[in-house]
Amino acid sequence: MLQAAAKLIGAQGYAATSISQISKESGAQPASIYWAFGNKEGLLASVMENAASEFFDAVSVVPASRENPWNTLTSLSEFFEGGPEFLRLLLVLSLERRSGDPAVLEAARRVRTTAADSLAAGYAAVLDTRDGETRDRIAQELARFTLMLFDGAFVASQIEPDTTDLKRAFALIATGVRATGEHLLAESERDSKAKGALR
Repeated sequence: MLQAAAKLIGAQGYAATSISQISKESGAQPASIYWAFGNKEGLLASVMENAASEFFDAVSVVPASRENPWNTLTSLSEFFEGGPEFLRLLLVLSLERRSGDPAVLEAARRVRTTAADSLAAGYAAVLDTRDGETRDRIAQELARFTLMLFDGAFVASQIEPDTTDLKRAFALIATGVRATGEHLLAESERDSKAKGALR
């Protein structure tokens, strides 16, 4: 059911996908779908989290470099080239369900939080500061910034697949995120010194 729903929603959108189509594609009775997920919104939430989990499992095989997470970022391009299903589903949700069911929106937030936390952990390990609070704040900010850049790269690859070089885009993202981290650290140091001078 989840695979059938992901395939149909990713191809034709959420609004255009009916329970009867999902039933036909999956071979499951509509009553079984409603029993398992409650409603169409519950099914979408489960589809999205399942697809995201499969993607994160696949990405976890990429060697994460604690010394150089920027190389890890660059290597993620190959996973985006196939157009991960859950990214399409997140776009569908963003475009069609902005004021939709709270359970669906919460599922989207959980997916984003999982991705952000994973990125932030890698960044925190290499940020050059002894101040744990500053390190964690900057790592989270960089993680959210990275997701925004990923979103843009993915949308570009869907709209202009022939002219979008994802490997190059991810290399630039890695460079940009690293430079932004260095800038935020320097900014934080300046602020700390200024506060110390005022005391």
